[in-house]
Amino acid sequence: MLIPQSFIVYPLLTTMAFVAGTADAIAGGGGLITVPALLLAGASPFQALGTDKLQSAIGELSATWHFLRRGGLSLKPLLLPLLLTCTGALLGVLALRSFPLHALEKFIPWLLLGILIYYIFGMRSGLKADESSVPKRGVLPSLGAGIGFYNGFFGPGTGTLWSIALMKWMKLSIHQATMWTKPLNLAANCAALALFVMIGNINYQLAIVMGIGSFAGGKFGASLVLKVSAKRLRLVFVSLMGLSTAAMFIKYYV
Repeated sequence: MLIPQSFIVYPLLTTMAFVAGTADAIAGGGGLITVPALLLAGASPFQALGTDKLQSAIGELSATWHFLRRGGLSLKPLLLPLLLTCTGALLGVLALRSFPLHALEKFIPWLLLGILIYYIFGMRSGLKADESSVPKRGVLPSLGAGIGFYNGFFGPGTGTLWSIALMKWMKLSIHQATMWTKPLNLAANCAALALFVMIGNINYQLAIVMGIGSFAGGKFGASLVLKVSAKRLRLVFVSLMGLSTAAMFIKYYV
């Protein structure tokens, strides 16, 4: 079980969770900050992913509740995708458990780098989708199963994948896509979290501390979604993700 060597770990992780929660509410991808932070704090890959599921679920709950209360989000068109997202997430966790720990440690930095590159270039191409085309509603359940599986198996960058997919295939605006992403991510996180709780790969002490930062960040970010441009925040966010990814390569390859 992860036991921080210094009390300074707590405020640092809480701050990282706040930044991640804020950025996640606006642009997705908060796990690209929090998972490396947990790994650098000394957690094993399995424990980092399990702990991150709990703290990020708290942030997603904050953002989802904000959007529902403001009347900008309806769950009715998301019922089937939510169910398949949960199913995919459960299968993803089961697949993760069969992955050798030493292989996962070497795999994580490359996976982070791939998601970071996709975040930078995929979001840009997603924003250029042809808005005149017809929304492809039939693909949403399939997207739920596929992205849900990725969420359960790894997780960081899931919000970004959802945002890009919803803009590209559902023709939603970036603000609408951001709002739809929250309950979809929340459902998958909760489903995966249930298995992580049963397996025992969660540090509740750190998850609660980070959850406070994530909850505050989710609420703060959600309040900004319809008010300001996210360009400046994305610049800070990408910088943090780049540093985190570099730190992972140093940790597992140097």
